[in-house]
Amino acid sequence: MKTINLLAVLVGSLCIGACSNIDERTTASGSVDYLEHKTVPPLKVPADLTAPPTNNRYAIPSLGSNDAPQLVGKALSVASPRLVIPLVSGSHVEEGSKQAKVLFDQINDNEPLEKTIWDTVLAYLELNNIGVDSFDKENNELITDWVIDRQEVDNGWLDFSSDYIERARKFKLSLELAPHGRTAALHSSMIKYIDENREDLIDSINPIAKRTDEVNFINYIIAEYDFGIRLERSERIAKIREGFSSEMGFNPDGEAAFLVDAEYADAWPRLQLVLRKMGFDVVDLDQSSGLLFVKYNGPEESWFSGWFSKDELSLDEDDYRLIVQKVGDKTSITFKDIENEAFTAQQVTEIFPTFSEYMAANDLDI
Repeated sequence: MKTINLLAVLVGSLCIGACSNIDERTTASGSVDYLEHKTVPPLKVPADLTAPPTNNRYAIPSLGSNDAPQLVGKALSVASPRLVIPLVSGSHVEEGSKQAKVLFDQINDNEPLEKTIWDTVLAYLELNNIGVDSFDKENNELITDWVIDRQEVDNGWLDFSSDYIERARKFKLSLELAPHGRTAALHSSMIKYIDENREDLIDSINPIAKRTDEVNFINYIIAEYDFGIRLERSERIAKIREGFSSEMGFNPDGEAAFLVDAEYADAWPRLQLVLRKMGFDVVDLDQSSGLLFVKYNGPEESWFSGWFSKDELSLDEDDYRLIVQKVGDKTSITFKDIENEAFTAQQVTEIFPTFSEYMAANDLDI
């Protein structure tokens, strides 16, 4: 008897679940008979009587010019609105904005901000097999090809097979660049919509559903942007940890210097690791001007100190300064004394073996 009762409960639960779909879960439940109600005329008071006091506390406001009159009753969605999610470092949204828009700040000085954003957009489209209908680089506008969305439709709780319906959309992505060029706003808007019956319904689509699709699309791009930044950062860290080769040469001013086979942005953090290993303490630094003030304290003291001659530098324990400069695709590093006099070629030659070995050491441990 208990088995039969349990089976009846399970069957009932399946029936209830089968009768529920996504549309029902996103619309208000209960009666919508209020739609049939007429406006009650104001109370008529005889001329010889005093009208009771009234207020408009519960008055229903009239629709505005931008409101959708069809969003009433069952057509009104009660689901939480989709939000643009600014995952990327330096990204943000405008408070109170109803648009599917995200703002990016410049965080990579190696290339223009608009190039970084459009490269991310194109990478996302290619990864998801979405074509490009048109791309106007001068006006910073891109229109996608058809974005196909397949939704599974259950045939019924007793039928375990499923059918699919497809709908197609086209999006326009527009980029607004701030005059200073270090902030850009990426905006997503749906411009075409074809339902499962191959009917073009872009003019009659539910505005809430339209905005949901626009926000979802731009969130996918933001996620791709964030992934690209994290991947680039991890690859850059791995490259810096592997080390760089170096040689003796000259800086752009013709002074004796070390030439590191690395971009300036990669050589700068690596140099700080190398200096610490060589026995220098960085007192102050300014990456924008490529200037470091250091103090030489001698080689690190450890149980194996003195085993390797490279630990000893023919330098007085004193203050020094380093000038880091970009030289093509390489970076020059110039050692100077506190009076800003560059090391002689002999001094550079004497400390080069130690410098080059630490600069090239793989997985340098500080």
